[in-house]
Amino acid sequence: MLRARIISALVLVPVVLIGLFLSPVTTALLTGIAAIIGTSEFYTMAVKSRYNFRPLPIPGCILAASFSLAGYFQRLDLMFLAIGLFALIILLISYNREPSLKAGKYEFTSNWALTVFAPVYAGLPLGLITFIRTHFDGHATAYWWILLALLVTWGADTGAYFVGRNFGRHKLAPKISPNKTVEGALGGIVIGTLIVALIGGLGLNIELYWTIPLGIGLTIGSILGDLFESWVKRRFDIKDSGKLIPGHGGLLDRIDSFLVVAVLVDLFIAAYR
Repeated sequence: MLRARIISALVLVPVVLIGLFLSPVTTALLTGIAAIIGTSEFYTMAVKSRYNFRPLPIPGCILAASFSLAGYFQRLDLMFLAIGLFALIILLISYNREPSLKAGKYEFTSNWALTVFAPVYAGLPLGLITFIRTHFDGHATAYWWILLALLVTWGADTGAYFVGRNFGRHKLAPKISPNKTVEGALGGIVIGTLIVALIGGLGLNIELYWTIPLGIGLTIGSILGDLFESWVKRRFDIKDSGKLIPGHGGLLDRIDSFLVVAVLVDLFIAAYR
């Protein structure tokens, strides 16, 4: 298992870094493909669950990929317009497909909400990463912001793991993720804040007084992203989101924290710049 995890990481890390940093086009392609895979994994978990969900995967995957396209053309307005139009279209399609609405059952609403939520959850944050890459194209700032999101996610997870493993005593969310501890979360926050201070000082010129709240905020977001996917898998009674990455599970298992961090980084850029 450990060997498979290491080999997967050695293969995927260069691919991800090249895709994100080579050009805005490769960033859009990488994030678009990842959005489709993540959305598909979410739908698959829902279908395999005991709730008998019946989402509409093809329209959902199209919406997920469209976020990266909108990010490439720097059209954040189109992202949110697409969500509204998609929700309306899926509502109409689901009404004609799902007779349970007329019977007053909850299946219609559940299937509709799931169809809309999955691509927004998996695709919108990746579209925002594409937006950052395109918006700052030609400037080192683009690389630094994306690197910040990646390293905070990785650092918080690594710090939480090692601190929790050695010093963890108090469970953070035992019903959702029994292995996570309060001590581990605090260790992740410390590492995440140090990473923000380092990258913020080296490449982004973020004032020192911003690094602590930003580091804490991003790390908490990373933890919440992980807990959310763990909660979803428990609700669906699924161990992993998929089997795409040997030793790691599905793609969502690897990027659940990053999805939240990406949104928070983009919000900080909008407020700070």
